[in-house]
Amino acid sequence: MVHGPEWVDAAPVERFSLPASARSPGQARVRLGPVLRRLGVDDELADLVLLLTSELVTNAVLHGHGEPVVEVRATVATLWVGVEDPDSRLPRVQQVDSGALGGRGLHLVDSLARDWGAEPIAGDGKTVWFHLARSG
Repeated sequence: MVHGPEWVDAAPVERFSLPASARSPGQARVRLGPVLRRLGVDDELADLVLLLTSELVTNAVLHGHGEPVVEVRATVATLWVGVEDPDSRLPRVQQVDSGALGGRGLHLVDSLARDWGAEPIAGDGKTVWFHLARSG
């Protein structure tokens, strides 16, 4: 589930499953808030982590057809968040009609994260991840 060499040695600081439910994005925010405070993440960065995680969890619930799993890793310089789901199709940013009510989650991740991507999981499923620079 880890992308990039800086994450090889970074142990997960939090990992949890969520139900495949419309309530899962909110539950992810509730679970991650205390973790981010414990890591000393400033409020502005924490808000961004919670927003982008909510978008990935929403996508996992809508398109992943199973329970999403959220994992957080941290180094001194960056935060990494991945969301697993059992659907092996990799997401891509798509053109969205200006009148559409949804479909902008990956646009947000793409424009606000330092980097993001999606990788298949051995067996079945995928991890969609992003990472952000920590201020300091």
